[in-house]
This record gives sequence, structure tokens and C-alpha cells, in this order.
Amino acid sequence: MKKYLIGITILCVKRPFAMRYSMRRNLPAFVLLLAITGSAPATAKPKKPSVPEAFETAHTVFVEARDAHDITDISLDPDDRNAILDVQDGIQDWGRYTLSRSRRDADLILVVSKGRVVRDQPSSGAPGSLRLPAGHSPLQDPSDASQSGTNTSSSDGLTQEKDQLWVYTIQSDGKLKGPIWRSGQERGLNGPNVLLLRRLKDEVEKAYPSAPAKQQPTP
Repeated sequence: MKKYLIGITILCVKRPFAMRYSMRRNLPAFVLLLAITGSAPATAKPKKPSVPEAFETAHTVFVEARDAHDITDISLDPDDRNAILDVQDGIQDWGRYTLSRSRRDADLILVVSKGRVVRDQPSSGAPGSLRLPAGHSPLQDPSDASQSGTNTSSSDGLTQEKDQLWVYTIQSDGKLKGPIWRSGQERGLNGPNVLLLRRLKDEVEKAYPSAPAKQQPTP
């Protein structure tokens, strides 16, 4: 009986030691597993913003019509002139950017074009094609949602062009680069609620939220 009790006592003493030895042997593998799982979220790729970074770093904008006609041009179409004024008012209401008096000093160039009713010309290319500013190439990504939509054609051979808003950056030599954003919509440049500018604002603020305004201390 004594031998049996002594054997049980020895077994109880040895078992905790064996468990400690097993845990110590498996500890490096457990630490490695924690390191791998802990670093997994850091390697995940951040979601790409829907608009270029230029919208985050920009401070000033300049608004003009096609072919570099600005508000001071006496030959500027009255509809385009009104569109420029409405977009300028919208920029000021937005508050994220300030209006630049000089095209060269602006970070972003907003080019507007009011849609007009035009007659289709079968011999001069596809009817209802978009009129882009001279010397500027269109965006190459057909999946860009801001490029969706076409002009509206009627059975009598007339096409209602959509209002267009393009955004460019400017290079050191004064030439425009882009467009980095573009969108079109019927009556999209009509004031006071300029729908195309609101669309741009929503995309920019979603990608690069503005910092909340600091509250003024009460006297």
C-alpha cells in the first residue's frame, strides 16, 4: 500500500513539470503566431481615393471657359460668363479653396462649358461628341463614373449638349495638365445650386475631409 501511495505522489509531482516543459517548448511558435497575426492589418493596402491628391494639396482655383477665355474676355459667351460667375460663387460658399485672380497662380483650373443645342454633322465625326478645350486630351479611363453620360439627340437632327465641368492642374510653363476630373449634366452649371460643382465637392470631401473649423473663444 505504501508503495502504491508513493507512486501516485511521484506521478503528481512529475506531471506539472512535464506541462511546464511542454509549454516552454511551444512558446516560440506561439510568439511567432502572435507576431504574424498582429502585423497582418498593417500590410493591408489603403483604399485609393476617388479623386487625385491634387485636390487635397490645392489652395487656390481659377475659373475660365473653353480655350482659356476668362471672365475679363469681352468676347466670352454670355452663358459661359454666367456659368463662371455661378461656379465662383459656389467655390466661395464651399470655403475649401480661395479664388485666384491669376491663372498662373492657381493650383487648380476649373473649365466650364454651357451646353447648347447644335445640329448634328454626320460628315464631321460622331454626332453629339463632347467639345473639349483646345489642346487638351480627354481622360483615358472609360470606367470613370464622372465621365458617364452622353448628349441628348432628337429625331429632328438636333443635339442638346450637356453642361461640362473639367478640372486641370497647371504646369510651370503655363500649360494645363489633365483633366484630373470631369463631369457633365444637363443644366449642371445653372445657378444658384451648381450641380456639377456640388458633385465635385462631394467627391473631394469624401476623399479628403476638411478639418473642422476652430471655434472662436467667447469673450
